[in-house]
Formats: sequence, C-alpha cells, structure tokens
Amino acid sequence: MRMFPYYLVFVLLFTSACNDLGTPSCVGPNGSCGIEGLVPDYNRFNDPATNSNKNVTNMFALNDAQVTAYVQHKLNGYIGDGSTDYLAIAEAALDIAGGASLSGISDGVLEPAMYIVSPELYATCGNSTDISSCVSGWNVENAALVALRLKELRARAELLDIEKVDFATTAGATDNLNFSIDASGKIIGVTVGGVDYVRNGNTNTFSNADATLTYNSWVLNEDSGISNLSYSDFGVYQVTSDGVAGNNIPFAGGYASQKIAENDVQTAINSDITFAGAAVGTVTNADDGVLNIVDNRASLVFSKDTGASTLTANFSDWYNISVTKALNETDASITFSGYNGTSEFQLPSGVTSGTANVNMGYYGPNPTSGIPTETTGLIEFADPSGINMGVAFGGVIK
Repeated sequence: MRMFPYYLVFVLLFTSACNDLGTPSCVGPNGSCGIEGLVPDYNRFNDPATNSNKNVTNMFALNDAQVTAYVQHKLNGYIGDGSTDYLAIAEAALDIAGGASLSGISDGVLEPAMYIVSPELYATCGNSTDISSCVSGWNVENAALVALRLKELRARAELLDIEKVDFATTAGATDNLNFSIDASGKIIGVTVGGVDYVRNGNTNTFSNADATLTYNSWVLNEDSGISNLSYSDFGVYQVTSDGVAGNNIPFAGGYASQKIAENDVQTAINSDITFAGAAVGTVTNADDGVLNIVDNRASLVFSKDTGASTLTANFSDWYNISVTKALNETDASITFSGYNGTSEFQLPSGVTSGTANVNMGYYGPNPTSGIPTETTGLIEFADPSGINMGVAFGGVIK
C-alpha cells in the first residue's frame, strides 16, 4: 500500500468537511456542513440526464457514462495512486458503504473507493496495516454519515439499465412498455406494443408521426403522497391521436435485479409489513364508457404467517375494494362494497365479489436481504356484465 506524508492527513481531514463528503446531509444548493463562513463544494456534481429523467420517472437509472462522471467528480482532490477503472471504483465504494467484504478489492481500486465514501475515511485507513478492520471500525463510528453516503452512492454510482425494464400494462401481454436512452443516460424514447415514440425535449410526452403518448408516473403526481420509489414505477399512460385522447392504461414494473421473490420476503420479515401507496386506473362498461378511478391512500399488507397479500383501495366515485391473493399466486379474491357512482359502472345486483388477476412485484436496494422497500403491480377484474377494472398500485413500506 502506498504511504503518504502525515501532514496530508491533516489537510484531508480539514478539507473533507467541505468536500461534500456529507452529501446529502449538507443542506442547500451548495451545502453548509455546519461550518460558518465556508462554502463547501461549490462545484457540486450535476447530472443533466438524471435531472431530465426525473420529469418522467423517479426510478434510479444509471449507465456507464453517468457512473463514470460521478466517480471522476468525487475524486476531485484525490492525491493518491489508483486505477482508472471508474466502474470498479464505484462498485467498491458501494461495498465499503454497504459493509460488504473488502477481500476481493485490489489496492488500486480500494484507495480511491475509500475516498469516494469519505476523504476522512481514506485519511484514516489509507495506510492502515489492516484496512478491513480499520474501515469496519470507522464505519461504526461514523454510522450516520456512512448511511447518507450509501444512500447517495445507490442513487449515483450503481449501474441500473432502465432499457431492460419491461413495464407490464393492462393493454395485454404483448403491449409492455419500454424506455430507450442515449449515450448520456437520458430517456429519449418509449415503445409500447411495437410502436415507437420519441421524447419531446425534457417532458413526459413522446410522439411519432401519428400520435402522442403521455407517461404519467403516479409517483410524480403531487396528490399521490409517494415520493421515493427508486427501483420500480407505476401509473397510467395515454395515447392521443388526431386530437382524440385514448383511455388511461395502467402500467407497473421494475428492475429484475432488484426484485425479491415472495418466498424470500416471507422468510426475511419478522412480522406483517404494510405498504402505503396509491391505486390508479380505469373502469369500463359494455358500452365503451370509461371511468377514471384513484385512491391516493391505498395500502397493501403482506402476511408473515401465510405470505398472502391484501390490497385495500377506496375509490370515491366507484367501489371500495379488497383484493387478497395467496403466496406466489396470481388469481385473487376481490370484494366490492360501498358503491358511490352512477349506474353505468355498477356491478349487477348481488355481485359483491369475484376473482381478480394480480401481478405484484417487491423491490429493494439489497435483494439478498429479502426485505423490500417498495412494491408495484397491476390488478385486473372482468365481470360478465362488461364491467372491467384495471388498476396499477404502488407503495413504500411503512
């Protein structure tokens, strides 16, 4: 391991307070870090692609170029030797902040990765004879800071290819929705059912010669009460052609790499878990009438004992619904109560229950733990009378 002068340790410890090591704990556009009279990290990292993508979806979406740019920025001020394999450095920094084993990380990657996590960590442990123990101890002593750094690293330094996400829709199995990105990582297009649409600037609309598609992530809806889905998304999209707007089509989906199987969830949790979220979708009738329905206070409970999940939503202009499905099943029982709508969308007299199709996914930053932080999925119901319901649900663990 390369040795460095002890006077540099002092310099690193002093400058680390103003080198954004506390991001996102340093508040404001420049941060304060609690040091009066100093303006830390005036050149804070900016990712135009991510900023643009946030107008479409709140999901983390990072390609090689974005991760490389972040690592290069965070290495400003680093004076040690090291690799230029920025993707490997990013992965190592995530391991360090996440408490993973450091045994497989080479010296040339480990040193800059420590600096990425915190210049103070690098100054403290960079020339230690037992780096693993030193890092572990430093992480314990600075647990709050490390947690913040891990949060930022997951948002800035973890490769997540949004082009690989298949968003299921209620339009049918062959009508999944997929994004496309450019070299910078910016979302530039969307494809649904084999039809391509090109993004309009930095908006959430996509057009071709014939129509315009509006992608409405419900996470970005100001009334949804949800702000932190990171690995999945849900909502409705709508296609407008020749000035005529089509029906809202519910969608939901997320990263396969961050998805957690229901069996693993049941094994990992200690008690029932509840996801607070929203349900949004449409009801149609036999006359092609359409009713848009929303409940921004919907919830889903996952049972530790049985692995069953129960979704509850109260639609102010339709029914209150309760949907329960068994572990690893897609068929579910659905009950209807408290009708508050017009007769066109009311189920036949005596119909208070039925069978729904449910496709829920559970996602989290650490899938091997079995503990999800969010869930999204679709619920569909069809009655012989022609009353059909399609709903997308998304929620975060309470």
